[in-house]
Amino acid sequence: MAIDKIDIWNADEEPRLSAVLSECWALLLDGASDPKHDLYTPALATNDPAHGAMVRTVVLRHVDRERRQLTFYTDLRSRKVGEIQADPRVSLLFLAHSDDTQIRVQAEARIHHGDALAEEAWAEVSLSQRRYYMVSGPPGLPWAWPTSGLPERLENHPPGKAESQIGKLNFAVVVCTVSQMDWLYLTPYGHRRATFAWNQAGQLQTSWLVP
Repeated sequence: MAIDKIDIWNADEEPRLSAVLSECWALLLDGASDPKHDLYTPALATNDPAHGAMVRTVVLRHVDRERRQLTFYTDLRSRKVGEIQADPRVSLLFLAHSDDTQIRVQAEARIHHGDALAEEAWAEVSLSQRRYYMVSGPPGLPWAWPTSGLPERLENHPPGKAESQIGKLNFAVVVCTVSQMDWLYLTPYGHRRATFAWNQAGQLQTSWLVP
C-alpha cells in the first residue's frame, strides 16, 4: 500500500531518512502494480565487455521489500542475459514525473530459467504476452525488412495455451537484489537527496547527500 507523498515544504520539519526509504519502496510497489505508473518501466544498465554500458527499458514485474528484490522478465536469448551472466552488477533508473522523484538502484542480478520461480512467473503471463517469447530469433537479430519476428497469424491473435508453451523455452526471470538506492526529490526551491546502502551482511547505512 502506498503511503502519503513526502511533502518537505509544508511539513514542520524535514522527513526522516526512514520515511524517505519507505517512500521509495512504496513508489516501487506502486510501479510494479500499475502499468500506467511512471516506475513501471525503468531503464536497466548492464556492462558489455566489448561495448561498455548498455541501457534499455524493462518492465518492473514484482517488488519484495523484505528481500530487497526487484524483478523483471526477459527473453533468454537477449544480449542482456549474457551480459548479466558475465557481470551480475546492474543499475536501474526510475523517474516518477508526477512525484518529482528519481530513484537510482545498484543491484546484483540473477537469471532464473526452468526453475520453480520461472515456472510460477510463466503461469501468470497472459497468452497475449507469451507471444513476445515466441519470436523467430533472438532480440536484435538483423533482418532484411521490418518484422515483429512472429508468424503473421500471431501478430493480431494470441496463441493457444498449448502452442504458447513454445515461448516458455525462451522465458527468463531476472531478480535484482538491491545493494544501494539513491533518492532524489526535485523541487524549484532546492532539491533533496539521500542514499541507502546494504552491506554483505544486510546491514543498512543511510546518509543525506548534496543533490
